[in-house]
Amino acid sequence: MENEENQWDVELNRIRSMNNREIQEFAWNAMSGRWLYGALTLILFLAVIMGLSSPQFLMEEDSVLYNAWEVICTPFTWVLWIGLVACYLDLALKAKPSYARLFLGYRGIEYFLKIVITEVLQYIMLVLWFLLLIVPGIMKSYSYTMTELILVEHPEYTPLQAITASKEMMYGHRWEFFCLQARFWAWWLLCSFTFGIAALWVYPYYMTAKSKFYLKLKERAEAGA
Repeated sequence: MENEENQWDVELNRIRSMNNREIQEFAWNAMSGRWLYGALTLILFLAVIMGLSSPQFLMEEDSVLYNAWEVICTPFTWVLWIGLVACYLDLALKAKPSYARLFLGYRGIEYFLKIVITEVLQYIMLVLWFLLLIVPGIMKSYSYTMTELILVEHPEYTPLQAITASKEMMYGHRWEFFCLQARFWAWWLLCSFTFGIAALWVYPYYMTAKSKFYLKLKERAEAGA
């Protein structure tokens, strides 16, 4: 038992000290044998979104009905995206993948509304920050970037609690996360050369790396580091 606890402590210390290169390598290894799952999950997400927006093809663009339908669909898109975040967090946790996780946000009206309110609050806050200056707006967008991951792991949190937890977690780590994103720029460039097809694999890869970055910050926060 003591040996198991020591091994677990070593693993936690390793996670806390991982650099961006190691996080990217971890994500690549975590995707091993699950590339198809990552791509199919994204395809399923996009298919549901297209299904929701399909009535708009029968409407006149920019009409009142067209815009009204857009407003109606947006909350369902946000909630579905939370499920997509959960799917890739599972890959980072090396949990058993499940397509049912994509519909995590639809498990109850309370959680559904909590997700919607969280996204609305973030949008309002970012708009206000961007109205001040571009740079503060960008910095705040990085501060809020872990909100959805936190809400997946802590559905009991209120919208403000999730947003605040993300701000606290990202404090002092925004540049570090930007550098992690920079490591994927070449991959996103590849997507443009493949007419977006490569994104079916690049996006899950990136989101798994982002999830691992989140888990690293979470371990640091819990350790008081």
